[in-house]
Amino acid sequence: MISTLAAIGFDPEIRGILVVATGTIVLFGSVWMILATNSGIRLASLIALAGFFGWMVIMGAFWWIRGIGFVGESVSWHVLDFNRADPGVSSVEVVHELPDPLELQGIAFGLAEEGVDDFEAMREFIVEPDREDENFSGLTDEEFEAVWLRQFQRNQSTTLSQLQSVAPDFVDIALEDGRIPDLGSWEFMNTSDAGEAQSAASAAILEKDGFPFEAATEFRFLDAFRTGGKPRLDRDIDLNCTFCGDNLRRGWHWIANSARIKNPTEYAVVQLQAIDEEALIVEEGQAPRFPAVDEDAPIISVVMVRDLGNLRFPPAMITLGSLLIFVALCYMLHLRDQSSTRRIEEYEAAV
Repeated sequence: MISTLAAIGFDPEIRGILVVATGTIVLFGSVWMILATNSGIRLASLIALAGFFGWMVIMGAFWWIRGIGFVGESVSWHVLDFNRADPGVSSVEVVHELPDPLELQGIAFGLAEEGVDDFEAMREFIVEPDREDENFSGLTDEEFEAVWLRQFQRNQSTTLSQLQSVAPDFVDIALEDGRIPDLGSWEFMNTSDAGEAQSAASAAILEKDGFPFEAATEFRFLDAFRTGGKPRLDRDIDLNCTFCGDNLRRGWHWIANSARIKNPTEYAVVQLQAIDEEALIVEEGQAPRFPAVDEDAPIISVVMVRDLGNLRFPPAMITLGSLLIFVALCYMLHLRDQSSTRRIEEYEAAV
């Protein structure tokens, strides 16, 4: 007996069940008992159950609107395909529109150098350490060379998704004039938007057999792309305006997207490449090297589809189911009230 009680006391799941059961008996049961002493067991049960399911309707509606409480699966990226080097052989047909990943390598750094005069934000991708800078005055030549090499490798590994984050208009211009290979219906995802997709791709590739990766530190993400999905707001819309045409456009965009019955399928492709093994070696007393990619390793494209999940479906079913039960109980109370009224009238007529 003592062992059983100890198991119950330290098992969170059983403890939670007991807490809920105790709360139901004490709170719901106490209300039912008060009603039963005044109205009888059958009528008290109907009133208590009607009140309970009426409360469930309110709570379920709140869960439904807010997407909290007892909910289903959230929106996520679902991996469809792993592709090495050539997107043209992917099992997902829309991926065939993407250019060869090798055609995109090294383009971003050259574009950053060209557009830095017009887009100051791209300067971070081309800046090199200055030996005259006071921040490097205490370094030896060997240490400064290591810092310079790290920065150089970082600049050379700049991706087009990074440029999309700081200068999306410049990337659009480069696509139009052919400096970036045609992407078809695809568009670049900036680094912030690609974070969720990269996390899903990282978890999937580490679980997938056939890849030599044991940790996420052994590969580096390159560019990320997406296509499909609901229409997005134009970048030229002023998000800070209150009384202007852009405000109306934002409102209409929200209404139009909310009114869509079907959601267009959205795909994403995240590309990654193994890191050079020498960059993974950390010598004692020295800073880690920049995780430069192994240029001889194949570029892996992880193809994903946006799974919209069923986040609000369970609370919706709870709300609608509780509403039906609540209406049925109220109708039963109504019939009982009519029956009591009719009997009273018959008695008064007989007297």
